[in-house]
Amino acid sequence: MRRNIRILFLLTLCLFLRTFFQQAGLQAQIRSTNESDSDRKQSLFSIGAGMQKGFIFAHSPEVENTKGAHPTGVEWIFSWQRNDRRAWDLCNCFPRKGLLLAYYDFDRKLLGKGMAAAFFLEPVYRIRKTFFSFKASSGFAFLSNPFDSLSNPTNRSYSTDISGYLLLGVSAWFQLSNHWWTNITINYQHTSNGGFRQPNKGINWPTAGVMLHYYTKPETYYTRPRSTVKFWKGTSIRWDAGIFGIAKRELDKNGESRRLPLLGVHMQGSKQVGRIHALTGGGEIFTDRALKMKMERDTVEGSATRAGLLAGHEFILGKFLFSQRLGVYLYHDTPFFTRLYHRWGVQYHMNKHFGIGVHLNAHKQVAEFVDVRMSYSWRRK
Repeated sequence: MRRNIRILFLLTLCLFLRTFFQQAGLQAQIRSTNESDSDRKQSLFSIGAGMQKGFIFAHSPEVENTKGAHPTGVEWIFSWQRNDRRAWDLCNCFPRKGLLLAYYDFDRKLLGKGMAAAFFLEPVYRIRKTFFSFKASSGFAFLSNPFDSLSNPTNRSYSTDISGYLLLGVSAWFQLSNHWWTNITINYQHTSNGGFRQPNKGINWPTAGVMLHYYTKPETYYTRPRSTVKFWKGTSIRWDAGIFGIAKRELDKNGESRRLPLLGVHMQGSKQVGRIHALTGGGEIFTDRALKMKMERDTVEGSATRAGLLAGHEFILGKFLFSQRLGVYLYHDTPFFTRLYHRWGVQYHMNKHFGIGVHLNAHKQVAEFVDVRMSYSWRRK
């Protein structure tokens, strides 16, 4: 099974790289030579590499054996950065998107090493001659030494070869020459399997590093006074409704591992309040069959169904939405989790109405599960 997962992961990564390089070949031919060219969509392709160094945040007693570890990593980035009037008018920024590849030595034998492949979005803002950016990235991590009751019983951080990967970061950019740029980055990174298999306390590691980027066909950045038109004020509330779920693994009364579904429904409203900002509010209800079996195994009274209200914020970056929400359970009859929780999500709108996304549910610093969801969106005319 693990061999098949590795093969699928590598094939997906190869296809991803092939698609990116094909696009790079096309985008690199686009050049901005006059004012009329700036009206069409244009991208600057770049390749970057750098080093990261950080520490592991031992966020619970179960992972105290990782405290004091200092992971070291190497990153490669393939990106396309918008440099045209339409992007500037939308966000007063130069948004980047692309593929991030990273390799980390976690500085603990029980954790082993890891490689991540993730898609990222990064709005870049210019303040005089200095550029600043905020990055959000989501993808997968391949981890070398998962929990094993015989060979690696002390690894409570992860138990699967493949886990989800999230990164949030900030950077300062400096131009070295026409083709070369460098940026200083501060990142917060997380990997876990979202409750797919236990143990799953996850790895949290903040890092700082330096990257060097090469732009294949550099252009002068589009220059225009900041737009003051508040086009979003006439936009009505976007309503979203949909379903979400994931299969979780848990041990039954006989100690046998079983995979059981978590299923739920959600609805929320989103009101845009800025060029790339929206405020959200909504609710959800879901039932967790794996949690039900856990309570039966431990003879705990309660319910596997939870219902909550959430409020938060969205970054609107084209067809992608990055959301951060704080929730409170209105119905919560289990001793295993706090009443307060938070969600982090990436949503892609395939068209005007339908979207697909991945969301992380967490309590304080501990991730509980990652779900996949389908949503239908509409607005009042």
